[in-house]
Amino acid sequence: MRNLQKVLPPQQDGTYHAVATVRFYTSVQLALQLLARNVYLVGTIQTNKKGFPPASIAKEASRPADVPRGTTTIAVAKCCPLLQAMQWWDRLPVYLLSTGASTAVETCGRHVPGGRRVTIPCSSAMRDYHRWMGGVDIHDQLRLQRYSLQLSVRFRKYYKTIFLGLVDMAMVNAYIVYREAHKQQGKPPADHAAFLEVLQAQLLQTTGADFVEDILSPGPATPTRHATPIAAAHKLSEFPEWVQVREGFRKRPQHQCKVCSIRKTKVGQRSATRFFYEACSNGNKRVYLCDRVRPGHYVNNNMTCHQIWHVKWKNGEERPRPRIGRDIQIRGLGKKRRRREDAETNDDSEPEELEAVEEAPVEEETAPAVQEESAPAVGDAPAVEETAPAVQEETVPVVEAPAYEEAAPATTAPGGEERVNSV
Repeated sequence: MRNLQKVLPPQQDGTYHAVATVRFYTSVQLALQLLARNVYLVGTIQTNKKGFPPASIAKEASRPADVPRGTTTIAVAKCCPLLQAMQWWDRLPVYLLSTGASTAVETCGRHVPGGRRVTIPCSSAMRDYHRWMGGVDIHDQLRLQRYSLQLSVRFRKYYKTIFLGLVDMAMVNAYIVYREAHKQQGKPPADHAAFLEVLQAQLLQTTGADFVEDILSPGPATPTRHATPIAAAHKLSEFPEWVQVREGFRKRPQHQCKVCSIRKTKVGQRSATRFFYEACSNGNKRVYLCDRVRPGHYVNNNMTCHQIWHVKWKNGEERPRPRIGRDIQIRGLGKKRRRREDAETNDDSEPEELEAVEEAPVEEETAPAVQEESAPAVGDAPAVEETAPAVQEETVPVVEAPAYEEAAPATTAPGGEERVNSV
């Protein structure tokens, strides 16, 4: 209704318009609203729509043999005589809803087995629907049956499919204009395949200069033909690690964007990204930023979160206060990832500990050799030998410090070097 109010001229008494709709959009409520706006409606309708008379719904899925082709049943609303529900038998039942339509009987052509074409009766409303909806049907045929980009590629993201459908519509509209231009120039009508060949040749001749346009940056900046460049040191880096989702599939972990966290308007709103700014990061404490344009961050925004962080916020130094919640925090790795790194570090240090353990017995074996070499040259060696049994006879494993110091005095070797006897 809003679109029709924008398109139609102001309402005038005695002036009516007509609209043809498909079964998905047709409803009794829409027909009554358009009728109040002096707009007649005709279109096929789904039988489960509210207000459609159940008596007009056929019990059979296909036309019975005793019902002639072209049979029409019309039901008129008591509260609004201009509102009519119609059932027309073709090969299958066709249901129609109309306002202000004529009940006069006309004819239409149909093909039967054997290649013959026959004429069957139909109502005036059904004839009007076929005539007005023909342009839409032909447009859908040109868009979906042949040379369709939307049907040639399948995406998981629905908006990519919608985009290709819009491209198909633009190509069909261009073909219609191209064909009309040939008619005005007195040339034979252009073939659809020939038009696509001309279109593809023109697209191949385009260069990068054909796509340059003025880019308006937010704020007082003047229009420029190029976006504000960012230094090479301020490039985004992709998260290096991978996470195993299931057997044969893995993905990169995603983290919340810092700019989106500051500019969010709802609690719990998240915008995940796998990119981070390495120059502003401190080890594992990384600054994660999006590489997408978020129009909701600022009015007429055409900058990515990465550009907002560096250009508008001066590498985050002039970032504003968050719209909601607390300020952002540059966190390090989570508990699980820290444990994993600690385990890897411990695994690397185990061989060094084992080498230290293996070297320990060598020190104990060399201790008696020091005593045997120094015993003949030291005059106080008998004193050391007398105290050694006393240490062995003690039942307490801890040796007191004074007795240990007296039992292992420092001695001087013949070469003038000091040695300490170990017990």
